[in-house]
Amino acid sequence: MIRWDDAATEVLLNPRLPAADAARVRDLIAAVPPLAAHVWLTTSGSTGRLKPVALAKRALLRSAAAVNGHLASDAHDVWLNVLPPFHVGGLGIHARAHLSGASVEVLDPWDPAAFGRRAAALGATLSALVPTQVSDLVRGGLRAPPTVRAVIVGGGALAAPLYERGRALGWPLLPSYGATECASQAATAELASLDRGAVPALRILPHVTMRTEADGTLALKSDALFTGYATAAGLDDPKRDGWWRTDDLGAVRADGTVDVRGRAGEVVKIGGELVTVTALQQVLDALALETAFAGDAALVPVADERLGAVLVLVAAADPAAAERLRAAFNARVLPFERARALRIVAEIPRTALGKIVLDTLVKSEK
Repeated sequence: MIRWDDAATEVLLNPRLPAADAARVRDLIAAVPPLAAHVWLTTSGSTGRLKPVALAKRALLRSAAAVNGHLASDAHDVWLNVLPPFHVGGLGIHARAHLSGASVEVLDPWDPAAFGRRAAALGATLSALVPTQVSDLVRGGLRAPPTVRAVIVGGGALAAPLYERGRALGWPLLPSYGATECASQAATAELASLDRGAVPALRILPHVTMRTEADGTLALKSDALFTGYATAAGLDDPKRDGWWRTDDLGAVRADGTVDVRGRAGEVVKIGGELVTVTALQQVLDALALETAFAGDAALVPVADERLGAVLVLVAAADPAAAERLRAAFNARVLPFERARALRIVAEIPRTALGKIVLDTLVKSEK
């Protein structure tokens, strides 16, 4: 898929991108002086606005080597890859296998029952999922085949109740934190955590140095960091003295672990109280599992003249079921954290990896 050992630079885009978006991304990349031995990917987070990111092949392979070491992965492993190759999580699996000699089998499109069957048939040992895919496995009551020894979970925070229910079904889940700009994982739960019941801490990987900035955001330093972004003005490299400042809030602990608390842009003030929308979304997701909610739901902060902001529950579901979910959520959280209104929509906008495109929902509520 990628010629890891030569100087070619390759562009990996979602083939389902609208033609206008794909053209815009390619035009931005064309405005950058040619880069040797790189891969261009896109990142959007929760904004939905694609941003081209240049990653050197050596950066991707540096990350891959660190993850292989963390997972004790070698040529005996079989990766079952359900993440798209135009995403750093999917591409990273191929980079790891290139170094370790492990085999990679691809399952596309995502189907939770097919994932379990294919993992069992292949004797798969490793995989990587996003939280929405873990939720699909849990909702289906699908048990892990005994050969699977580790499943990295990235692309968003894994709520504790979802982690616990996944583990109860035998899935060896390793929550992680990473970014396209860091060529995949920067911190991942340890294999030893699978012998313990509690939600594990995220161990900062050895190829990454991490610190907490004065405003509470995380900054990363690593030789796996990206080269820069493609912009209309050319290549933009936002690193300073080798440090890349993220938009993620968190605390780096003295024991080499990190507590990630969500994105700075997802913190709003409601009636003078700071509220992290990401954390409340995890509460909502857990309640959806507990109540067997048949649908999709998201919390959206909306400007309010009196309180500064309020939360609205947006749901793609039967209105009565959505109202019951809202009532359960409001009973679980603090008064200022409650969803003040309910909106029913045809679909919750999500990225290819299941992340809620919060900006699109916010705009729809204005």
